[in-house]
Amino acid sequence: MKTLIAFGTKYGTTRKAAEELSKRLPGEVDIVNLKEEKSPDVCAYDIILIGASVYGGNIQKEVRGFLDQEKHNLIVKPYGLFIAAGNDLEVERNYRVYVGKTIYDQAEIREYIGYSYDFSKMNFFEKAMIKKVAKVTENTEKLNQEGLNNVVQWVKEVENRLNKSTADSTAEQ
Repeated sequence: MKTLIAFGTKYGTTRKAAEELSKRLPGEVDIVNLKEEKSPDVCAYDIILIGASVYGGNIQKEVRGFLDQEKHNLIVKPYGLFIAAGNDLEVERNYRVYVGKTIYDQAEIREYIGYSYDFSKMNFFEKAMIKKVAKVTENTEKLNQEGLNNVVQWVKEVENRLNKSTADSTAEQ
């Protein structure tokens, strides 16, 4: 089985989650940073994971563009969404608003994977906003291990389902 993890990130939290997932997932796993690499051929994968982070109330334009471009290929495959945000309250709203109800509703899994604030990567305005809104004054990283575990478990279940389907098709012939 081949799994694609395509993601966008502002400060690196989503990249960290993608890398951690890739180490824990079975089979062949490719990671693609949509901001740095061209969009992969979704048809070459059995399972797709798409990750994004919330920044300024939005997710990365590269992720939105990827989902818009690949929506017809995605809906015929098992795919899941994961998001990094200062809180889990914005997860559904951000995906529904910025990638659309269909993409959100047809995803087999949607997980919140935590957040991080790295003040060394922020400008003055960003630092001030984080301090005021999130009430965080120092570098903080909180990956949601439960969310990551749920994604890993889902991929394993999908692999079992796909392997069983392939075995059943072979037996029928």
